[in-house]
Amino acid sequence: MLYTASYFEPQFHHGQLIAISQTIPKGVRVDSRLEFLAPSKSLLADCQAEKITQDQYIERYRVQIKESWKQVKSWLNTLSCTDDSTLVCWEKKGSFCHRNLIAKLVKRHHPECLGGCDILHIEMDKCLKCDSKQNISWT
Repeated sequence: MLYTASYFEPQFHHGQLIAISQTIPKGVRVDSRLEFLAPSKSLLADCQAEKITQDQYIERYRVQIKESWKQVKSWLNTLSCTDDSTLVCWEKKGSFCHRNLIAKLVKRHHPECLGGCDILHIEMDKCLKCDSKQNISWT
């Protein structure tokens, strides 16, 4: 099963730790990295400088995922429902974070493999794959 968590909340880590961030905190051990799921440096910089809204962040990240869809789809096709792993990045539980957008993507394409998510609520109005209009919500 696939889970999501912050690097700093090991009580929510299950199985293999998969980093999906540009950097990894000093002293944190991960088992693998999926760099194509990490937000771009420019997206992170604009977010940290509060130059963009949450909606703009989602839209830009959606475009980034769409541009690397071949890798994303390949990864989605390799998900195992029997082996536990956790997507980890910097934001603490309950905070807005791209890992929650990835959890929504997994829920959409392989819901049987999503074991748990630290997300409270996120809405997206477009499908990451095909751009079709829809309201996707996870609460």
